[in-house]
Amino acid sequence: MATESKTARWKLIAGYTAFSLVAFILCLMLTFPYDAVRTRIVTEAAAQGLAVRIGSLRPGLFGVTATNVRVSKPPAPLGAESVAALARGEAGGLGPAELGEALTFDSVALRPALFPPGLVVNAKAMGGTVHVAVGGLSATSLDVDVSGLQAGAGNLPAYTGVDMEGLLNARVSLTAPGALVRGQPADWSQATGTVALDTQGLTIKGGKAAIPMGGGPAMPMDLPRVLLGDLKGDLQFDKGMGTVKTLDLKSEDLEGTGSGTVKLGKRLEYSELGLDVRLKFEQAFQQRLGPLAIAVNMLPQDRDNPGYRGGRLTGMVSSPRFGPKR
Repeated sequence: MATESKTARWKLIAGYTAFSLVAFILCLMLTFPYDAVRTRIVTEAAAQGLAVRIGSLRPGLFGVTATNVRVSKPPAPLGAESVAALARGEAGGLGPAELGEALTFDSVALRPALFPPGLVVNAKAMGGTVHVAVGGLSATSLDVDVSGLQAGAGNLPAYTGVDMEGLLNARVSLTAPGALVRGQPADWSQATGTVALDTQGLTIKGGKAAIPMGGGPAMPMDLPRVLLGDLKGDLQFDKGMGTVKTLDLKSEDLEGTGSGTVKLGKRLEYSELGLDVRLKFEQAFQQRLGPLAIAVNMLPQDRDNPGYRGGRLTGMVSSPRFGPKR
């Protein structure tokens, strides 16, 4: 009888293990330095010219997870008081005019990586996912995988000023001199690697865009409905200079191809564009362009294929310019 009433040894081990695990999780939740993590994220982002607002923080698997995250680029650098307010989880009375329109993320999970040492970020936003891994010992590698983002979801239309729909996918794999884990800034202007773009069913439904007219200053104009369809691009980078291997656009409204270069900057948003594009506009599409038809007619016919018109995309990634090909 005494043997039957004695608790099995495996049950005791399982019980103590479960109790220890629950106690560890409760202690972690109660003592986790949320304020310090929020302050570090906000101040590091501000040093890069970005404003970050975080709804809440909680411990995640080997890291931390932030929810309701908004990232924007202020038109002017934020002052110390504004950065401190964001670090406290307060907007400080600042709105889009001071902080800029924000990209919104449902959740962002951050954790350290060991092989190679660095940081891994997994985000859920706009109906899709974004995976980022950055780190390395002798150089800095950057791997980004964007999958299934919906162009009309989140705050993307307000952020870009263009009302769109469709799916966005991208893949970035770059390696640059400088090891961030050793405190050495990465020099992206000397990066080597690849960038791939892939959109599905992309459609411009409306909005405004600055269109150059006759080589003069760009004029903001209302955009008509444009079916862009599928865009596929593949760029190869060597020591900061990227060459377009593939750039094709095809839909019921227009077709296009592109060639040229992209010169990376020390900060990726300052990368310089030098792309030549050829576009073929369907007749029905041209008839509904309205005032934009003037800009289209200013594009010269392509010498190799008169059915296409030539344009050139220049400027920086953060502020591109499109005009007639010379």
